Amino acid sequence: MSRNASCLRSSRAAPRFFAGLPAAAAALLALLVSCLAALPASAQQGTAPVQRSYINPFPTGDRYRVVVLGDSLGDGLWSGLYRAFQEDTNLEFIQRSKVSTGFVRTDSYDWNAELAKILKEESYPIAVVMIGANDDQAIRSGKDSLKVGSEAWREAYGQRVEAFIKKLRAANMAVYWVGLPIMRSPDQSADAEIMNDVFREKAFINGAKFIDTWNGFTDEAGRFSAYGPDMTGQVKRLRADDGVHFTMRGYLKLAHFVEKELRRDLSLAKLERNIPLAGNVEEQAKVMGRDVAPGASPAPAQSAEAPPSDTPEPATAASDTQASAAPDQPGAGEPAEGTPAAPGEASSDQAAPLQHSTVGEVSVVRPAIDSTLQAAQSLTPQAGGPAMPEAEIITSELGDGLTAVATISTLTDLSLASSKPRLPLSQRPYYKVLIKGEQLKPKTGRGDDFAWPPS
Repeated sequence: MSRNASCLRSSRAAPRFFAGLPAAAAALLALLVSCLAALPASAQQGTAPVQRSYINPFPTGDRYRVVVLGDSLGDGLWSGLYRAFQEDTNLEFIQRSKVSTGFVRTDSYDWNAELAKILKEESYPIAVVMIGANDDQAIRSGKDSLKVGSEAWREAYGQRVEAFIKKLRAANMAVYWVGLPIMRSPDQSADAEIMNDVFREKAFINGAKFIDTWNGFTDEAGRFSAYGPDMTGQVKRLRADDGVHFTMRGYLKLAHFVEKELRRDLSLAKLERNIPLAGNVEEQAKVMGRDVAPGASPAPAQSAEAPPSDTPEPATAASDTQASAAPDQPGAGEPAEGTPAAPGEASSDQAAPLQHSTVGEVSVVRPAIDSTLQAAQSLTPQAGGPAMPEAEIITSELGDGLTAVATISTLTDLSLASSKPRLPLSQRPYYKVLIKGEQLKPKTGRGDDFAWPPS
């Protein structure tokens, strides 16, 4: 009732642009607009999709195989990527580029037809594409010749590029399309910009990532420069004599543009791969070495300090342990008043209560400690003592997408508990002297003691 009433009230205050419409149509349109405005923002915009990592977090064999496709520029890019990731053993770069090819001359080499064969032979989670050095030429369309840069040429070229990207994405591959760099020839640079516009548009529409490299090989005025800073920061020759290709230093710098994007997405994929261990019952059971039925909650591991479950211990073992623990204690073995006697439990007020637990196949009897008191003693710092130390979290890769997480502090590690606590960074002498520039108070008789008369 209230929503309908508010919609009706809003319809009476319709904007003036409804004045030109018939009365009935204007009232109906104003009613619809006011009711839609009253809906929650979430209902109008929809629920935001859950963001996932761009790269598949679970590659086959826990190893990423990256296929590099393209022409001679793609071939050089592969050599740069191979060297940039040489120390990463979980990545493998496969060179499937072919020189003197492109999307224009499909009569000599049809990339869309060859890609189907490549994907049929192998499966790759990641693809890096760089192509276009040979595509600055007209496209044959029947009897017509489509001039480079014309609308018909853009349409035909864009269809071939889009079909190529769709095949890669249909194979669940993360696609990185590397844009063409600036060229020495002004005409070649103009054609490269046209192709980059096509690459950028088709990559955006079909879920690929376009990597712009244009400004990485220009001078301060935005013009072509064969020289520039390499990966060490020194100015070196980066482009080949033809003004299109690169030197080896140039290919290393070209690969760096891809390396930045690839390493960031690989880190996100690793984070997503580690998430299931936090809440998935089956994954936790694998790490803890327990058998858990699907959908069941994992049972906590039996602790040596905790009392055993409802399963009773053998009477003979309990009585033998009790006799050996307190042979001369009076009243041992007598049950408390009104309570059945528990194995290994003494009824004397002078003796501490005993806790019966099992370690492996050995029955152990030890004094029981109140859990509340134990928690208070272990977690509450003593009066006048130092504050509780921060714990250090250590992670270790177990393989098969599993990660073990351990926490170490002076409360859990006896070797650390006996060590002297370290001063905070702001209170350490080297920080005060070398960072903040403070002058420490000299000790009497030391070299920096300039008191007069000398002591």
